[in-house]
Amino acid sequence: MTQLGPFAPFLESAVRERLDGTWGLHFHPKDIYESEDQVHGDHWADWTCSACPALLIRGAKGGVLSAEQAAQMAARRPGTRLVELATDHFLYANDPVGFADAVRDFLASA
Repeated sequence: MTQLGPFAPFLESAVRERLDGTWGLHFHPKDIYESEDQVHGDHWADWTCSACPALLIRGAKGGVLSAEQAAQMAARRPGTRLVELATDHFLYANDPVGFADAVRDFLASA
């Protein structure tokens, strides 16, 4: 795992020892590309089809979800709580306390 450097915390659960003693990912890398393709497009109907309470946590220093998009998501779906943490996309790893607090507060209010 030390060969993974700073990415080890994000990949250690994805790397497995194979039956032949070699190590590798437990998924095919092309699956990542296919997954990425699925997030592009218009998903408003999926997002707004429920009024079930939702927690939307955004990393304010990340480039994945813009502040404008997050605000629209919160405004368009009733019961959505938007929490922004001062970290990047890997907020659960880079601000685990803030992430846990946001989840705990959300669940306590439900």
